Amino acid sequence: MKKKRCPMQNIFDYLDWRGDLSFAQDGFNQVDNLIFSILAYLEFDGILPSEASRDSISLTKAGEKYFKGLAHQKLQNSINPFFREIPKLLVKTSLATRFKEIQLSSYVNLVDHEICNQFSAMVFSISQGEHYIAFRGTDDTLAGWKEDFQMSFRDEVKAQRDAISYVEKVVGKYQGKLYLGGHSKGGNLAVYSAAAMEPEVQGRIIGVYNNDGPGFLTHVLEREGYQRILDRIHTFVPKSSVVGMLLEHGEEYITVNSNGLSVMQHNPFFWEVRGSHFVYEKNLTKGSKNFNKTVRLWLNQLSMEQRAEFVDALFDIFQATGATTVSDLSQKKLTLANDMIKSYKTLDPLTKSHLKKTLKIFFDKTQKVWISSFEADVASLLARTPAKKKKDST
Repeated sequence: MKKKRCPMQNIFDYLDWRGDLSFAQDGFNQVDNLIFSILAYLEFDGILPSEASRDSISLTKAGEKYFKGLAHQKLQNSINPFFREIPKLLVKTSLATRFKEIQLSSYVNLVDHEICNQFSAMVFSISQGEHYIAFRGTDDTLAGWKEDFQMSFRDEVKAQRDAISYVEKVVGKYQGKLYLGGHSKGGNLAVYSAAAMEPEVQGRIIGVYNNDGPGFLTHVLEREGYQRILDRIHTFVPKSSVVGMLLEHGEEYITVNSNGLSVMQHNPFFWEVRGSHFVYEKNLTKGSKNFNKTVRLWLNQLSMEQRAEFVDALFDIFQATGATTVSDLSQKKLTLANDMIKSYKTLDPLTKSHLKKTLKIFFDKTQKVWISSFEADVASLLARTPAKKKKDST
């Protein structure tokens, strides 16, 4: 007889069951890391002290001011279920004994559509001697998404340079232990900036948390700074990870159970929590492994110049539709976008095919279509892989 499994719990359940425990009673853990990483997505412009200030504000006070503004309405009306849940998390944390007196500071939020740059970060001070530097992941702006894609061919994107500069500026304001972390691109920025710090600063870093964020080009992993911090990098990916398995990871990653469907597992509200830690899985799903193997194979067939051409073509098409955010994209515009692909005479058939599939993933809104697009993309790329390479990979 199979043992009955307890109902799946997430970070909201964590707050219900453990929110009354202060950090003095029960120290910082991996679930706290995820909560800070999610809260970093909130737009606290005009609410939190800037990176140039030494002031701070409690989480409860920040929450009160946040809900007096209009920023939360944009998230609550978002088509993305992840963004819709974030204001609810702010409410629960601002009422929880564990989080309500945490001090927030050093806020920065930069978005430049012209140069495709999106960067935001803030500091959560657990105590005077313990601080979590949180980097925002990819938000709804197309500028942020393009910067993510550029990681596949650029040695360093501007957000990564911004992250290094940010840590260098703020670290002197805080005493004691440091944690760095983020979700999605935020996780990548946390690792990248930690690896770039001088040994003196790295000596204060207790842990670096990458929550389903992409990896790096191989040469980054070989740098001395990365190797010095390697044993303190904690990477968590859901069992059907797509984003977190892009590019290369030098560290070991931990697979987390999630009740999301396919690519929707990137949403950390679906991650299973038990007590003060995530529920682990032994391996990634077969679908995730196959998808990531296929994407890597496809990328390896392209030069850095071809990757850049693909990304420029993709986002030129987005811009031509008049959209500035992923939410602006609509199914009506997909036909126009597909027609525009024909104008790119220099793109080879495989790249054009992949471009169409990528466009479809961005334009479609429901989980069902996301999954069908995901599967069709894998099937299309496998079918188009040259016979010789198929044979070599077996």
